[in-house]
Amino acid sequence: MAVKKSRTTMARPSNESTPSIIAEESGIVVQQQTINDSEFRPIDRAATVQAVKSFFSDRECYDGYNYQELKRMSGAWGELKSPALSATGGGSGIDNGVEQRFIKHAECLRAVQAVNHALEGCDRMCRDILVQHYIKNEPVRNVRDALHISGNATWSNLDKRACYQFAQCMEYAIDLYKVNRGLVPPLQIFL
Repeated sequence: MAVKKSRTTMARPSNESTPSIIAEESGIVVQQQTINDSEFRPIDRAATVQAVKSFFSDRECYDGYNYQELKRMSGAWGELKSPALSATGGGSGIDNGVEQRFIKHAECLRAVQAVNHALEGCDRMCRDILVQHYIKNEPVRNVRDALHISGNATWSNLDKRACYQFAQCMEYAIDLYKVNRGLVPPLQIFL
């Protein structure tokens, strides 16, 4: 069966992500998605690496929470329990503090799950560096010895690569887990 194009339009580059119809046959419309040029902006590698290091540190993040804060707020450090509800109702439905806290816990837990998913997207060496050094807070010397990394330049390059890979994987994980972008600071920094 030959494909018969009854109507064709040209996809034009634009600053918007807009579909354009490229073929229509028997009531079926095929669309081509035009990608926004801002999707492919160059990334500032040094700033991205620093953003990831700040995210895993105990320092305050200005555009979201750091990893340790997200873990504390999610209850991921212990068992997350359902709220105890009273049979009599006891509070107004308008201002339910228990419900709001539970929602906050759930949103932060999704962010922590996104971090874990992003770590799985990194190659083994990068994942090991991120987990041992940034999450478990092992000193650099211990991590280098455990992973058989010799030389400061080699460590520096692998550390940067690990942070950069994590930032790339985290972009997808945030969308996958539907994480509120206000919880996690921007990790990929564009030029």
